[in-house]
Amino acid sequence: MENQEQIEVSAEIMELKYNKSAVIGLVLSIISIFGVGLAGIAGFIFGIIALTQIKYTNERGKGMAIAAIIIGFIWSVVISIVQRLADAEL
Repeated sequence: MENQEQIEVSAEIMELKYNKSAVIGLVLSIISIFGVGLAGIAGFIFGIIALTQIKYTNERGKGMAIAAIIIGFIWSVVISIVQRLADAEL
């Protein structure tokens, strides 16, 4: 009986899928590192949406959502600072 319960729990774990918003947010945040500034903002927003969805749906991808928020925010700030410094020097 206990073995059957373990198999059912294992099957449920295998069925859990990654949250699509978390994946999209992480991809956009990584793209922002290569110079696409608005992708960082979009990745940040998708990361926040993903965290909210994950809380209610118990999907996987919480780490990706957090990474999307951190990377998207940091690179958006870094790019805006660099652009302001470049404009100030001209």
